Amino acid sequence: MPQKLKRLALCMLLAVLVIGGVRTIYPSYSQDITLRRLTLNPDDPAQRYVGALAFIAAWELQSRNEDFGGISALTALKNGRFVGIGDAGTLIGFGLSNGSRATRPFIVPLPNAQGPDISYKDRDSEGIAYDPDSDQYWVSFEQRHAIRRYSGSFGRQTGIMRPREMQDWPNNRGAESIIRLKDGRFLVIAESVDDHMHPALLFSGDPVERGTSITLFKFRPPTGYRVTDGVQLPDGRIAILNRSIGFPRGFSAKVSLLNLTNISRDSIVSAKVIASLTAPLLVDNMEGIAVTREGQDTILWLISDNNFSIFQRTILMKFRLPHQPDSKKPVASTAPGL
Repeated sequence: MPQKLKRLALCMLLAVLVIGGVRTIYPSYSQDITLRRLTLNPDDPAQRYVGALAFIAAWELQSRNEDFGGISALTALKNGRFVGIGDAGTLIGFGLSNGSRATRPFIVPLPNAQGPDISYKDRDSEGIAYDPDSDQYWVSFEQRHAIRRYSGSFGRQTGIMRPREMQDWPNNRGAESIIRLKDGRFLVIAESVDDHMHPALLFSGDPVERGTSITLFKFRPPTGYRVTDGVQLPDGRIAILNRSIGFPRGFSAKVSLLNLTNISRDSIVSAKVIASLTAPLLVDNMEGIAVTREGQDTILWLISDNNFSIFQRTILMKFRLPHQPDSKKPVASTAPGL
């Protein structure tokens, strides 16, 4: 190849690498979200199991709304609907109808997420937790590390706390996951990793209320992975979503289960991996996990953050978790200070 053609080809390659992954945005405030069915394994469409998880269905979610995407966490509501939190302070809500249509979707900014004195650092939301009894939400933020509480339907912000224990976390590696436990405690896990471990906090109660005590511990993820989200299961265990980005395999994810009884002050805890998603299986930048019940079945939902890139997708996946024998259920402990 002549030298000029080589230089031209190199310039074209660099241009693709620099701008090829950024989507072209056409302003739109559409509230529509569409679903497209996906296969777990294109090489084996009949595959139905990933480790201990039974695959039920998967969809690609799309919208013309310019703020759709970047979903960092997911929570299931008591009415069967879902709310995802975008990493730019955006709420993305929807229900599912017969596995083919998104019902009553909405894409709106968080309260107090916009304004002349508010920057991206103020609305870099990463985790979401929900209490169906009080109909309240908690959202964790990195950059300017904080936990904010919101009223039902996100009508207004009802509190904010910037825990001292979070303030030395790196700007872009803050509270990646916030998990509300059934007994009123909260788990917060940072995205940052020190010596292959995540800093983590166990709050004795509402993290926004003064007087709530904090237990510091560390979580050791699977080698090469980082925690992106977590949720408490009906049996008391914590399902942790772990994500990895590597070359040449791209994205991969692992679901692991953690027993709360292993957590104590300054402890180092890990979780048992029960499923791994890697190519050729359907996988992307998996960042959100939620749990629902269907009869006696525990259902896990995973969702991906498309980073607003044309090379990535917002994927929603539905799995059934096998029953755990009653004799192996962890013993519930009383929340300190409650």
